[in-house]
Amino acid sequence: MAEIRSSPRFALARSMRVLLALLLFAGLAHARDEEGATTLWFNQGALAPLGLELLGHCGDCLHDGNAVADYRAQRFAVVPGDRLRWRREGGRFAALETGRIRHLGGPRLRAAGRGRLDLDGFQLRQRGTARIGLELADRRGVAWFTLDHAHAYPGDDGALSLRHMDLRIAPALARWLGRPEWSGRLVGGAQSDGVAGAAIDAAAAKDTAVCPLRWPDATARADVTMLRLAVNWEERQPDGVNAYRCGRSDSAGGHTRVCSADSDDGLVVLAPDASLRNTGDAAVAWYAKFSAPAPPYANDQHPYLVWNLYRLDADGRLQQIGASGAKHAFHTINAVCDCGGGNILYPGCEDTYGGFSNDFPSALAPRNEIIPYTAQWGRCGSLYDADCDGRRDAGDGLLPDDAYNPAKRLAVRERELMPSLHPGARWFLEYWYVVREDADPWNSIGLMQIEPQKVRGQGVDPNAHVWRFDVSDFRTGSMLERWIDLAPAGGWQRRSLVDTAQGRALLGTRVTRQPDGRYHYEYQLFNLDLTLARTSGQEPNLRVEENLGIERFFVFADAQARIEQTDFAAVANSGVQWDAARTIDRVAWQRGSAAALDWGHSFRFAFVSDLGPRDSTAHLGAGTQTWHAATLAPLRDWTPRPRTRPPAPGNEPEGLRKE
Repeated sequence: MAEIRSSPRFALARSMRVLLALLLFAGLAHARDEEGATTLWFNQGALAPLGLELLGHCGDCLHDGNAVADYRAQRFAVVPGDRLRWRREGGRFAALETGRIRHLGGPRLRAAGRGRLDLDGFQLRQRGTARIGLELADRRGVAWFTLDHAHAYPGDDGALSLRHMDLRIAPALARWLGRPEWSGRLVGGAQSDGVAGAAIDAAAAKDTAVCPLRWPDATARADVTMLRLAVNWEERQPDGVNAYRCGRSDSAGGHTRVCSADSDDGLVVLAPDASLRNTGDAAVAWYAKFSAPAPPYANDQHPYLVWNLYRLDADGRLQQIGASGAKHAFHTINAVCDCGGGNILYPGCEDTYGGFSNDFPSALAPRNEIIPYTAQWGRCGSLYDADCDGRRDAGDGLLPDDAYNPAKRLAVRERELMPSLHPGARWFLEYWYVVREDADPWNSIGLMQIEPQKVRGQGVDPNAHVWRFDVSDFRTGSMLERWIDLAPAGGWQRRSLVDTAQGRALLGTRVTRQPDGRYHYEYQLFNLDLTLARTSGQEPNLRVEENLGIERFFVFADAQARIEQTDFAAVANSGVQWDAARTIDRVAWQRGSAAALDWGHSFRFAFVSDLGPRDSTAHLGAGTQTWHAATLAPLRDWTPRPRTRPPAPGNEPEGLRKE
């Protein structure tokens, strides 16, 4: 036998077998990618404080990359021959049929003190009665993760891809970690390409909706309204607020140190889920950036999602404590209306984005690249196309310390969120879509009251803690409007809209009489989309050279009025400070060398005076432009009496009637 093994004939046969195996393996690898694959993105910043570590070997996977902005991607081929089937009604995607697909290889995780979780050969299966609802289960059928907020991409040939899915901890994994309350916690995202085929054509259960394509014009309006209880493919579930990571400075340009029980200097990154409905009668363009120019604007037009965080202190002081970059939208599922998903949001249709897509680095960019009033993106010279060649740059917009970089993300200091440091405070998350030709931008704003909680984590560092945000209220409208509505009885309030050719701002005024007889004046100025934009080029090759926000603000005040305790507050920890000046007839603030009040931000101005409020005018300006807003200020001759409830329409004191 030994002689046979050493013979040239045997050596040749063995070489041929090895070569054949290599060819078969290469063919199988190609076939695997052709058959379909699932990519899992694990958020390292979310996993670590939960005691979970993604191990370095993913079995027989197609790809295992390094972490990018905290996300590490692993790609797995579907077992050849496995396919989900899906139902098509009236030519559109309707639902997945019950079934499963198995994968080659799988993620391997380790939990500190609990051992390894080996998901080799994992399966994705449709769960419950949901139209897409998937769960990630092991070979035995135990579900360890759930997937939701899917966007379906059906092909004419019957192939189907499911993208932009949230990856959340399933109850079994939460129990295994010893923390059942972590069930549903967001830890990453998923995408399955070509995993479903053999579409089943079925008669529509009801008359299929007609989806006429009519763009906004003089008689047809687009109107995007924010929702919290939207219909997605999984279930009718309310949107929430996701905490992605909390990191402390490592003094080397990153935030790799964990947040602990008593830390107050960490940065907490958060974002909402977001759902909406087109309540207008015109369609909205929803094309991904860098897609081919398309109607009606001959560009890659799409909405942009932005969000702000506020704290309302027990004394009524409102402080903006965080601001996001801009998330570029890219696809609409068109739920409810029975229109097909894609790149047009039809009237009556709903869309939804989960937490993963609202944190994924290649969808985020700075706000100042966008002209908000016209909803135009200056692609040329932007984070993704610095050389203006119309192609996505090789760096794909990655920034230093990208997972925390304020150009992309809302990252707030822990100390701004801690109830122990702010007794009686309330926190609010404000978020909205910037939509071209939106008939009513104010109902595009969603406002959630949230309850920040810092809870014990586990893992390698026993001191690790994580944040969570429970939602206790939702309504449409800005935080500034809510601040006015929450004004205490016995004072004076005024709200005033500044509506210009360059955008809109909202001024809120609250005046309260102090126990010593003096009056406390507060002015909260929210710049929705008011900018002086300087551009070059034309769409789709538009460049935003400058996007100047509000630079100065003043109110008239009686020459004899005593003005004390002037105050100013920009976004917390921004370092922005405007100096106040008292002249013969006004109290004024201007930015000097500090940053302007940019779009989507809110500043606070305040002082104390011995004179009570009278109808007056505030001035705000940028460059050579000046705009006016009705307000209240310390003036003589007439002081309105405080009231505890609004008077009947038509009986308001002169000067306090709504305009």
